[in-house]
Amino acid sequence: MGEGDSYLSLSVMTRKFLFYSSLVVGSVALAIPVAPVCAQHEVSAEQLLSAPVVGVGGAIHEIIGSKAGQRRLKDAAALRAFYQARGYEPYWVGRSRVKSNARDMLKILEKSWTHGLNPYSYHLKEIYGLMDKDEEAQLADLDVLLSDSYLRLAQDLTGIRVNPVSLKSHRRYWRAPLAGEYLFERLNAQRDVGDLIESFEPRGQTYKTVQSELIRLVNSKPEAYEAVLPIRMSGLLHPNERDKAVPDLRVRLAVDGPQSEDEYLYDDKLAAAIIRFQRENGLKDDGIVGRQTLDIMNISRQNKILQLIANLERLRWVEEEKPDHFVVVNIPSAMLWAVEDGRVAFEMPVIVGRQKRPTNIFRAEIHGVRFNPDWTVPPTIKKDDILPKLREDPEYLSHKGMQLIGGVGDEAMTLDPLAFDWENITAEELKGLRMVQIPGAHNPLGQIRVLMPNAYNIYLHDTNERHYFERANRAASSGCVRMKDPERMARFILKHKPGWDDEDLASLVQSGRTRDIFIPDPIPVYLLYYTVWMNDQGELVYGQDLYGFDDNLIKMLKDIDGIFIPVDNT
Repeated sequence: MGEGDSYLSLSVMTRKFLFYSSLVVGSVALAIPVAPVCAQHEVSAEQLLSAPVVGVGGAIHEIIGSKAGQRRLKDAAALRAFYQARGYEPYWVGRSRVKSNARDMLKILEKSWTHGLNPYSYHLKEIYGLMDKDEEAQLADLDVLLSDSYLRLAQDLTGIRVNPVSLKSHRRYWRAPLAGEYLFERLNAQRDVGDLIESFEPRGQTYKTVQSELIRLVNSKPEAYEAVLPIRMSGLLHPNERDKAVPDLRVRLAVDGPQSEDEYLYDDKLAAAIIRFQRENGLKDDGIVGRQTLDIMNISRQNKILQLIANLERLRWVEEEKPDHFVVVNIPSAMLWAVEDGRVAFEMPVIVGRQKRPTNIFRAEIHGVRFNPDWTVPPTIKKDDILPKLREDPEYLSHKGMQLIGGVGDEAMTLDPLAFDWENITAEELKGLRMVQIPGAHNPLGQIRVLMPNAYNIYLHDTNERHYFERANRAASSGCVRMKDPERMARFILKHKPGWDDEDLASLVQSGRTRDIFIPDPIPVYLLYYTVWMNDQGELVYGQDLYGFDDNLIKMLKDIDGIFIPVDNT
């Protein structure tokens, strides 16, 4: 079945639908008396707008003006201004019939599931019940509902719909939906509603690929291997070891029977399939079946559909237009991309926050680079990591080349850690102490830190623990993002600074002195959370929901208007 064949066609009722949340919608046609025709005499434009309106337009006027009508509308003020500008002339219907643009809009609403949206959140049931009616009150109701549906869909396609606090983020970092007044101005100015809605859709290749994958999965049947999911193991599985899960692993990867009589032996043939699977899914291709590999193997078709819906939602949060230079960090894949003139200049592995200390998702601006940074220990690390070590060894700070500082400004002074009773120190006393790691080999920021002020105090930096880059799971930091090649990032940031010479970088690092180099034009940096992404071959990769943010987002979307997945039972 082609992509065009996958769209719903409610008009011929060829599909049944499956809801993943309870949704109750109704349609009440309002019987509204027609306003009398006013006597003909010269009136001002202001008087004309306030004059009684007759026919379908009069019924529209009554719907928008009633409290019951306004409760159904997302932006009653914008809708009122839209119809006032038209003199309450209906947009979607004529005197006794439905216009072609109304049927076009219905088809668009029917297809909204291809964006991971719920068609029934756009009055679809009510609209369908009114499409063949010819009474003025019903036509007016239909016109208003179609206008409100247009607004709702356009806003859902152009900005964030949820409060992302539980996703370690804030609304201010993401696109706000387009304003109702602007959307209705566009509707009045453009004839083809299909072209108009298409202009609001994200244009990025990743979005289009994820959308096509959603359509493909919805129109495909569950895979045969789903009968053995979820596959469970007690621990890591290495080649040539035995486990009761091995037969299920063979089914999952479509590997023929065992090479020996021992069906539970993890043999070479299965290992080759495991390695290929890991490589295709952005995992370390070592043939070891651990939690990451098993989690992705256990993703069913239904899980994938929900994962795609969550990622389509997040992809709509980021602005379409970006500057010539910007940086992207995708947390689940633990990768960084530096983009220059619309192309990826380079990519590098990074280390991101572990599950208990997740990296926030947000947008910031890079203002420069700090060489040989010092490091003030954040409150959480001070309390949860450093304090227990001081209780074991009061000289811990000295061993690590760290200073203990009390007071601020001119009253700040270096203190002796041995003078404190770390066993009985209060939270308030600990709060008043700063622990500062001076530049050097022990500094967890390494030799380079990216200057990117933000509310979370999270930034990109070098590291003195480079062995973490060899791990398959690179979620190991306390929230900040550690870069594998910080010098390359510094060159990218400083490249266009007037008077900058790359040869200066080595001397700045080797000096051992802390120095900030600022750039005149800030560079946007996006810390994102995409659990599906495209690899170098343009193929879609399903990753791990590292922090459970996909599950949280799906729950929020269910609460807003339900998750909708069409099911073909024909």
